[in-house]
Amino acid sequence: MWETICLAVGAVLAIAVSCLYSLHLNKNNIYTMLIKQFGTKPEPKEYDFDQIKMFWKERKNEKYPGGIDDITWNDLDMDQVFGRINICCSSVGEQYLYMCLRNPGVSYSKMESLEEKITYVKDNESIRIEIQQGLMRIGKRKNNYYISAFLNDLDSYKLDNIWIYYFLQIILFASIVLGIFLRHSYAYAFLGIVFLININVYALMKHKYEINMDLLVSIQSILQISKGFARKKEKVLSSTFKENLKTIDRLTRSMSLINGRHQRKYTADFMELCAMYITGAFLFDFVLYNRLLMSLKSHLKILYELYESLGEWDMAISIASFRESVPLFCIPQFCEDRRIAYREIYNPLLDHPVCNDFCLDTNCIITGSNASGKSTFIKAVAMNAILAMSIHTCTARTAEVSKADIYTSIAIRDDLLAGESYFVREIKSLRRVIDASNEGRFVIAVIDEILRGTNTRERIAASASILKYLEKRNCMVLVASHDLELIRLLKNGRYANYYFCEKADGKEIIFDYKIHPGICRQQNAIKLLEVLGFPEDIIEDANEYAINI
Repeated sequence: MWETICLAVGAVLAIAVSCLYSLHLNKNNIYTMLIKQFGTKPEPKEYDFDQIKMFWKERKNEKYPGGIDDITWNDLDMDQVFGRINICCSSVGEQYLYMCLRNPGVSYSKMESLEEKITYVKDNESIRIEIQQGLMRIGKRKNNYYISAFLNDLDSYKLDNIWIYYFLQIILFASIVLGIFLRHSYAYAFLGIVFLININVYALMKHKYEINMDLLVSIQSILQISKGFARKKEKVLSSTFKENLKTIDRLTRSMSLINGRHQRKYTADFMELCAMYITGAFLFDFVLYNRLLMSLKSHLKILYELYESLGEWDMAISIASFRESVPLFCIPQFCEDRRIAYREIYNPLLDHPVCNDFCLDTNCIITGSNASGKSTFIKAVAMNAILAMSIHTCTARTAEVSKADIYTSIAIRDDLLAGESYFVREIKSLRRVIDASNEGRFVIAVIDEILRGTNTRERIAASASILKYLEKRNCMVLVASHDLELIRLLKNGRYANYYFCEKADGKEIIFDYKIHPGICRQQNAIKLLEVLGFPEDIIEDANEYAINI
């Protein structure tokens, strides 16, 4: 007998030790992963941006109006920029980072607060990892991305006709009292009938609230992590959370009971499942669920504050890592006058970028031959303006930026489903730039090969007219173009001239990707045909046509 007991105890201890060791090993693996991940370029991955953008869509018409429109976002490959920055440990962080990139705006107090957090997590590795491990408790489960949509429409998630459940509760309690005091078979029968009715109501209706319970569990995780932040001694960590500690405690207590009951449904214990249904007959879950939703609704402002505060910490860690992972970065300076000034600016999506100095307080036309770097450069200017106003970081040695709305017209495509040609899409894209310039706010407009979708004569005439119109507005226009005629027509306007060029070295074309003041008069289209091995007949005919055109 003692041998059997010892074997049983030994087996239990072995299992316990094995579990503890597995937890320890898992914790060490997570710790190692977080250390290794910080300061390195994130691995490319597929994102479900329909989920990630939900928080921005829910909030953009309230606290965050306007922002970067879809055309500009896609023109600048901002999905890739997001992926280049993002090492967030939670859905909250990913959604907050996305929202900030879509809604750049200079609030000096906000930037100071963000910079304080970035510096703190960079200088305090152990605290940073502790924060990340806490945020991983929220994680990136699919349901988590719907939290903001859930909170924004709590009324539609309430159970209808809650008075029915109150009534059934009263009847059940009354039948229990009658059974105790009357001790009659009819009283017991009545109790049994009411009990069975309530169990059936519970079984039929519980799916209507259980479908949202995973969201409530995620909200509870947010509250619990916020409570942990509130207890930190460092003011930079605790300030926002400590202010709301009473509300956090109250909501956490309200959620613990119903979430605890929800978690027990996953147990394999038969008695536990029976107990869940027996207590379910009292319909407490339905009543508690509706009360909880009303409580959440009355504290929505605080919940969003907690959500955004946690998201900002997660984002701050991503920004600190991004800064460590790029060849060069700076903290931008914001200027009141209408200008941009970068020293050694580059495109953050390039692994081996070429840096350029660029200072502009007027409009400009950038000319240059094919593949010389015009498009990459103007994208870098627009991207860095967004990064400056959203994550307080520029990929440059120094940066001075004016607060501006950013609009682009670069990567225009046909829309066959909408029945719109390339040219129609292009003029619609340019129209929104003109509309924005008429709204009074300072606009930085970046345009690549303006009106390339129509014939040369009308393209030049229409392009010159649009650019002349924009130069009279509160707007800074950067245009990349092959059209030297455009420069002649605008020579008396407010357009500075810059260019990119290349050098021919035998049968090779060498690009330096450096910007120069002035106008590029070189053409390389035919030379590129030669370099890429096109037949000699094509090269000879092309040169002859070029002379005669």
